[in-house]
Amino acid sequence: MARRVRSALAWGAASLLLVGVLAQGAVLLGVGIDASFGAVAAVAVVAGVAVASVTYAIEPRLERKGRA
Repeated sequence: MARRVRSALAWGAASLLLVGVLAQGAVLLGVGIDASFGAVAAVAVVAGVAVASVTYAIEPRLERKGRA
């Protein structure tokens, strides 16, 4: 698997997990989000796919500019 693909998948997975952790933290702190597990999972998957896609598309440009 190419390094670019691995990087995009890693960022997508980090994003997916971050949404889950933030939702769980909100529940534990009593902020009161009224979302089911399925809704949180769907938002997490969408966020993960979006971040992975953007990372895959933008990473070559960042490498050309010497920022990656």
